[in-house]
This record gives sequence, structure tokens and C-alpha cells, in this order.
Amino acid sequence: MNKNLLNTEVQDYITNNLKTDIHSILLGKNDFPNVSSRELVEQLESKGRAQKKLPTWFSTPNIYYPNKLNISQTSSEVTARYKAELMQGNTILDVTGGFGVDTFYFSKRFQKVFHIEKEQQLSKIAEHNFKQLGVTNIESINANGIEFLKSTEESIDWIYLDPSRRDNRNKKVYFLQDCEPDVTLHLGFLFSKSENILIKTGPLLDLSMGMSQLEHVREIHIVSVENEVKEILWILKKQYVGNIKVKTIDISKDRKNTFQFDVKELNESKVEYSEPMKYLYEPNSAIMKSGAFNLIGKKYGLKKLEEHAHLYTSEILIPFPGRKFIIEKVFPYHKKIIKQLGLDQANITTRNFPESVAQIRKKTKLRDGGKTYLFFTKDLNGKLIVIIGVKS
Repeated sequence: MNKNLLNTEVQDYITNNLKTDIHSILLGKNDFPNVSSRELVEQLESKGRAQKKLPTWFSTPNIYYPNKLNISQTSSEVTARYKAELMQGNTILDVTGGFGVDTFYFSKRFQKVFHIEKEQQLSKIAEHNFKQLGVTNIESINANGIEFLKSTEESIDWIYLDPSRRDNRNKKVYFLQDCEPDVTLHLGFLFSKSENILIKTGPLLDLSMGMSQLEHVREIHIVSVENEVKEILWILKKQYVGNIKVKTIDISKDRKNTFQFDVKELNESKVEYSEPMKYLYEPNSAIMKSGAFNLIGKKYGLKKLEEHAHLYTSEILIPFPGRKFIIEKVFPYHKKIIKQLGLDQANITTRNFPESVAQIRKKTKLRDGGKTYLFFTKDLNGKLIVIIGVKS
């Protein structure tokens, strides 16, 4: 950690050059003898990424940033705030502290927070930033989180883990046993230290696999932001053996759409099918990830268009956790019919359709955008159809 980067003139330079081409900085004259051009670029790249993802850090003076990979891997403030609201107590230990965004929000819900980070540089950066952010109840410790847990006698209300999804060659991994630490190996030990565990996993982890590998799962939270799944949160309670609750949440600027159910309901729900009616519904990405394809239709009284398309319809418009459209026209899929519509642009979605969006655009010459939405899918008889809709 080069503290010269925190000098006033260097910080002013970083603030004033966020939009400057980094190649010109690398190749240009460097006026700071104790700071390399590469270090300047690293701060510029990471601070630039923090502007939307971490606005509190971005707007706080003298924040020290790690490399852009660390910034890309850290939770956003939106998701960190959400997961902090799931817990409260006296003490929480963040086993894989990283840049400390989650830890910062935990400090608002717990009296004492342990931020454990095995990488020395990142541990120092987080500790410095906590001070700049005015937080006084976080203790930063440079250590292996699991090893620290073995040595501590602290009473811990909650343990939080965000296992690294990168291997020793920096390649992405997706299975729990390939992450670091491997929570499937340490779960018994973790429960010996706390009765409550929260684990964050990536959006690609299969839910059924996670439930089979993790013990005493009480709740699963699937968190999406602006209709993009960002993380899956697993709440584990020592000796818990009851129903597993699944909660999906899509967070946007002006609302939070939630949908929740018990896992056992997935196998109990049946859905009715129908030709497209007046309105079309597309569940948000968190619901799609949950696998509640029949249940969502049942809960909202909707008919499904086709088994694998996961699009729904109704005659009366209802509130729904996803996109809603007024259906203007439905017709069999044929390039000539699409051309007769006289469109030059449209938003295209495919659902259980044999051609990709790119292939359709190439055939139809339709540009992306506009107010018209085209859904390429199948009807209940398996025939290829196109649905024209406008947002409701």
C-alpha cells in the first residue's frame, strides 16, 4: 500500500482524470516521483468502477482502491445493504473480508465486526478505508479466516463467508467444492463456532446442488439488481431441519419486487396453459433462477403459454414481479410476415425458440431498441409464434 497515493495533489489528479485515457497516462509524463504511472492507473480504473457500484466509497475523500479485479468481485452497496438487513446481533465475523463492502454494512447491524482478510495489502486497504468512512466497530485482521476461527475464543452470533470463485490460476470456478474456502469441508467446524451462518455464492450455482451440499439450510435469497441476478444468499441455522424458504428479490431504483415460497411447493404446483390472451408476463431473472416456473403462474392466477417458454398470459392486467406487456398481435413465425410489419427496430426476446436473437436480427434486419417488443416462442401446441407487445 503506497500511502503517497493519498497525498492531496495525487488525489486531486485522480479525481480530475477519471475519464482520461489510461494509455495516455501510462505513456505520458508522470509528475509524481513517489507514485508510478501503473499505480495511478490502478486507482483511476477502480475508482471509476466504484462510481455506480460503490457511491459511498466514491464520494468519500482519501479512499484507497485495490486493483479492478477486487472491485469487480466485491459486493455492490445495494446487495451489501440487503444482506446486512437479514442479520443482527452483537458479533459477526466476516471470514473472507476482501475490500470490506459487506463488512461496512454489517457494522450498522452489529456491535462488533471482525473483518478477516488473508491478503495483507487488501487487509490494510480495507482498514484504512473503514477509518475514512468513520466506522469504529470493525476490527481488521490479516489472517486466514478459517485459521483465525480456530484460534479465537470470541462468542460469535453470525459467521459470513463469500468464498472466492477463482482458482490458483485465477480462473473462474462455480462449484462450492472448488471455491476458497471450501465450505462443504468446514461446515461442521463453522457450526461449532456459531449457530448462524450466511454464505454468499455466485448466480450460476445450481440451487438443488447447493441444497444437497449444504446442511441445515433455512432460507435461500436470490438477489437481482435491475433484473440481473447478482448473488445467492444461503442462511444456515445450526440443527435446522424444517422447510427451506426461498425468497427472490429484484431491486431497482424505485422498487423492490419480491416473491417467496417453500421449496416443497415447487413439486406440488400445477399450471394451466392457454393461447396468448390480452396481457403477457415475463418473470424477473431472480424468479427464473429459483425454478418456480409453475408456482409463479399458480400464485398469480396466470396461464402459461408453453411448458418450457416460461411466459404467462391473462385477460386482466395484474401486479406482477417482472415485465408486463399489452399484446398487440400474435402470428406464426415467418420472415416475410415480420417484414410486412414495417418495423426497422424492435426489442427481441426468445423463449424456447430454435433460433437466437442474433440469428433473428440477421434474418429480419431489425435493429435493437424502440417501443415495440417481439417475443419469439412456442404456443401450447409447440408451433413457433411471434408475439408483438408494448410495455404496460
